[in-house]
Amino acid sequence: MDSGCNPATYASIDIGSHTIRLLVGRRLGDTLLVPLLSERRVTRLAKGFQEEQTLRPSQLDLSTRVLEEYRDCMARFGVKAVACGATGVVRKSKNGRQWLRSIEEVTGIQGRILSEETEAFLSAKGILGVLPAPPERVLCFDLGGSTTEFLLTDARQGHVLWSSSVFIGAATITEKYLPADSASSRCLSLAGAAIREALSKKLPHPSSMGSSCPDSPEGLLLVGTAGTVTTLGAMFLGMEHYEPYRVNGLELDGDWICRTLDDLAGLPVRKRKGIPGLEEGREDIILGGTLIVREILRWFEKKTLTVSDAGLLEGLLFQLIEEDLGWSGGGLRTPLTWGLQEG
Repeated sequence: MDSGCNPATYASIDIGSHTIRLLVGRRLGDTLLVPLLSERRVTRLAKGFQEEQTLRPSQLDLSTRVLEEYRDCMARFGVKAVACGATGVVRKSKNGRQWLRSIEEVTGIQGRILSEETEAFLSAKGILGVLPAPPERVLCFDLGGSTTEFLLTDARQGHVLWSSSVFIGAATITEKYLPADSASSRCLSLAGAAIREALSKKLPHPSSMGSSCPDSPEGLLLVGTAGTVTTLGAMFLGMEHYEPYRVNGLELDGDWICRTLDDLAGLPVRKRKGIPGLEEGREDIILGGTLIVREILRWFEKKTLTVSDAGLLEGLLFQLIEEDLGWSGGGLRTPLTWGLQEG
């Protein structure tokens, strides 16, 4: 991407288990970053993954076409450099690395498989970049199609206290436990039990976290990001057209999440499509994702959830620019700040 590039224009790509997303931003001055383009495409890389631990050719072909489209988009904006990270099922699949090599040959985009720790770190970096004044302790989670990353941080110091990845996601839970058009109470019960078991194996219980997890406004702030969480935020606001800035910092009550879960469980997939705020292509997996959100709230004994539109995609972009400029540190808190999107 060196030919005709704008030296201050960068891009990040998040290859997830359900979607592939693109963000293009331009740095103005020293630290101001203006978003120029944000795109997402539903590719369902996780479809059928649990059967053979490989990514299906049909989903790989679709994903390759999306990345070719993104390559052309970046060329139009004169992108100087791009950070492309692959997560979830790409990380666990037998053929993920081979596919990424073929992507580089076809598109010139060099993708890397992010470790669980790196994914959690970059997601939290993106989240903290849009929280103006977080409390001392922030527990970030990134709920994807096949995995959910957790990171507890001392937000003011920018220190990571612990992080973990749990192999549960909206797409994989749906495919394994909730594949029918409408979910029975038994299916929901089995799915909920599987989620709780997965969480218990990888996460500390609040009772063992001591003073790092007080249930008070000045204590632990639980912040979620990625498709399920932002969709719930959009549904809460009844948004006909998604506007990211409206969900950043939005607080969702746990009781509302439980009621929404019950409402979704009682609707066939085709009828969920009419819900304002529900992203097209997510109507079949939103129930499974909401169930995971409910269980996360219960596990950490929290009554509310704060929504962040920003996450891994923004974290990738922040890190890319910081490295390109030779800024030292590379911690959770970035010196970059977001400006309004150019007209």
